[in-house]
Amino acid sequence: MDKVQRISFLIINSLFIAKYTTRLGYSPLLFIVLYCIFILGVWFLLFKKENHPESPSAKKVYFIILSILVFNILLLHFLINPLNIQVDRWSAIHNFIHNLFNGIYPYSAHTHLGGYGSPFPIWQIFHIPFYLLGNVGLGMLFSVILLSIFLKWFFGNYRQPSLFIVLLLISPAFWYEVAVRSDLIYNFILCFIAISIVFKKKYTIENQSLGLGILCGLFLSTRLSVIIPFAIFLLPSFFKAKFKQQFIFIVSSLCVFIITFIPFIFWDLKTLLFFEYNPFILQTRQGSILEVIILILLVLFLSTHWRKNFKLCASFISITIIIFVAITFLHRMVNESFTNSLFSSSFDITYFSMALPFIIYSLTPDIISSKIENSQKKW
Repeated sequence: MDKVQRISFLIINSLFIAKYTTRLGYSPLLFIVLYCIFILGVWFLLFKKENHPESPSAKKVYFIILSILVFNILLLHFLINPLNIQVDRWSAIHNFIHNLFNGIYPYSAHTHLGGYGSPFPIWQIFHIPFYLLGNVGLGMLFSVILLSIFLKWFFGNYRQPSLFIVLLLISPAFWYEVAVRSDLIYNFILCFIAISIVFKKKYTIENQSLGLGILCGLFLSTRLSVIIPFAIFLLPSFFKAKFKQQFIFIVSSLCVFIITFIPFIFWDLKTLLFFEYNPFILQTRQGSILEVIILILLVLFLSTHWRKNFKLCASFISITIIIFVAITFLHRMVNESFTNSLFSSSFDITYFSMALPFIIYSLTPDIISSKIENSQKKW
């Protein structure tokens, strides 16, 4: 499975290199080959001592790597004018909140490219502090910092978090998301954090049906695609739970999800539900019944095979996302008689980035605990 994840990491990032070097007028093959050689070299250096305990300088190294990541995120946001970006995920959020604060129905807001926003209410509310700071893209920075704190808590050392952050640093797909101020990848970073905490705390539908229902309802109110990781992770627990616990989980999830829409339902039901570009249509137009059936079968099969091995669970989540996106794209290409290639503007390859946090986690090796680790002060 480790080899599958390494190949997945290479393929996703190579897609971004190929698509955007082609648009710049360069041949992508050379850049992809150089990138693959670079990645293989990095992996050799990073993982050759994967079973060794961390060194006394691990904490300092971690903060240096994290500082490089944070600095480059801020630098790209400073250098790139968002209005010149031909990706409107950031303005779908910014203009929604702008309308909200000015008493205009938020889901009628146009993006800076003339489109409409698809994020659900909780994801919009999450970005209000960053909007007030003047840049909704700061949600990325917040999520990365939160990730860095979480990784130290989750792993209990500094070496594994360092490896995780390094893999983000060398991922062109991640830096593309940063450059265009896309919210997609950090939506799934937060999803990964939430699922990991649930696993670490050993919460299940059997012992926390209401709490997990509320959590799922809130995440469902970001974007529908978070169903994939939560379904693969929680279905084993769901099948083991009693009917009462299953009922509480389902009802609480749906109730929380619906409650987040109630203000917008009373505000303008017609625009929310019957407008041709409402958020539900925008979030479901990429797939078809065929892809949904394949997705359900894949989730049902893989969710029953990770058997409390969380790295295997993360691997299955990433595989499911990649397969679902790939099949959706292939189906569209067939329907369009291959008039548009994967690298055309008709296909948004950033959907593959949803798998990256789970791929990177599954690639992060285990290390042997040591006296050095145990003697470190709590962060």
